[in-house]
Amino acid sequence: MPKREEAKPAKKEGSVDTLPQESESQVVPADGSSSSKKTTRRRFIKAILTVAALATLGGYALSRYISTRGAGPSLARQLVMVDDSSPYGTAAGRKVNVSDLTTFPPNSHWVITYPSSGDSKVDAQAVDTFRKFELIRLPVELGGDKPAASSFVAFSKLCVHLECSPNYNPTQNVNPTENGYESGPGYTTHQNFECPCHGTTYRIPDGLAVDGPASRQPPPTNAVPMLTLSADDQGYLRVEPPIWDVNHNGKLGYGRYVSA
Repeated sequence: MPKREEAKPAKKEGSVDTLPQESESQVVPADGSSSSKKTTRRRFIKAILTVAALATLGGYALSRYISTRGAGPSLARQLVMVDDSSPYGTAAGRKVNVSDLTTFPPNSHWVITYPSSGDSKVDAQAVDTFRKFELIRLPVELGGDKPAASSFVAFSKLCVHLECSPNYNPTQNVNPTENGYESGPGYTTHQNFECPCHGTTYRIPDGLAVDGPASRQPPPTNAVPMLTLSADDQGYLRVEPPIWDVNHNGKLGYGRYVSA
């Protein structure tokens, strides 16, 4: 006799075999078709992955941009304002006009922030040295009495040796042992931009290191980066959008090419 097939026990409600399986059909598109359900789910997952990838790449690209450009993205011609700090007297917090030789006399210096927040008090409190520049009105013998942007230079406050902060010294005594620095005829003093940490001295007005450890570094690591300045129709000093590479404004903390 043929064997009788044993009846299989009925599956209980809630057992593993009867639990709903996760499937693409759980995403229900408007037309309800199986093909559309799968397509919708794939598009949804693809969109999520794309957003995540763009966010990751975007952050990487931004960090690379900032690290290679220096102080950050180039801005439109920014108005120059002196940081609102008490040592700067009447110049503190002021816009710089090239014709104002009273507030901004030759052979004087101030600190400016670039890019600026637009508030000179906030800028004065900023501690990011990558955004700090020494604005110098040149001495008379270098044309600092002219009502023009060429009367000013703005050097990065980051020494290209070990990133200390150099300062302008308007009455530095002549040092006959300096490498390549010659004072003008008849002058007993000359001006320089000097780092207090290890003695690197930068030449005015081009920023080439002429003494100290940075002067012994190979180009382009032997010159301090600087901003390009211009004056608007009203005579106010402005910063031209910088190009942060060694052939133009330089790389902050690294250097730029300068003709010796």
